[in-house]
Amino acid sequence: MTDSQPSTVPLGIRNQMVKLCDHIAYFWESEEEFAEGVGFLEAGLRGTDYCVVFGHPEANQKVLAILAEHGFPKESLVGRVAVLGGKRLPDEMLAEIGATFQSAVNGGAKLLRLLGNIGWGHPDWPLENDILQFEAQVTEACRTFPCVVVCMYDVKSLSGRVVIRGGLQTHPLTMCDAGVEENRHFVAPAQYLARYVNRP
Repeated sequence: MTDSQPSTVPLGIRNQMVKLCDHIAYFWESEEEFAEGVGFLEAGLRGTDYCVVFGHPEANQKVLAILAEHGFPKESLVGRVAVLGGKRLPDEMLAEIGATFQSAVNGGAKLLRLLGNIGWGHPDWPLENDILQFEAQVTEACRTFPCVVVCMYDVKSLSGRVVIRGGLQTHPLTMCDAGVEENRHFVAPAQYLARYVNRP
């Protein structure tokens, strides 16, 4: 972190503050809570942050529609927002996100925000265990860039396994009714990969 980068930044959701390189699981149930999560990007767009919308097509379209409703039409997002979808392999997704972040930094961005809606079970996305591997690697990848990453988890439609293994065990921070909290269920990436992914 350089002198020009703040130690904390507004999350854009319920007046919460977070730190650079934070990786947060945001648990939502209602459409109102989904829209509230998009406030994370709105906070960046009201400033000078570069934003990434990452997810399956339906979620990405919903995020962009909410941004438009809230005063950020698609034409105003050119050069400020990248929209990324899934890949067949987790390393390909990490590589594309990393390249997008690096390009933004090279272009002068001081803070990067990524809002993720992972395509669990969607076509053209990795299998569940591969996505879990991806989520476990995001925490370490975040430390490479001046970024904040929020992953949205629909607790009504996702399986308990995904909510626990993906939402709770791969994110150092969580957010639901009580706000952003340290996650005591978080498993360090190396330990997580050894326990769940890289077993013979």
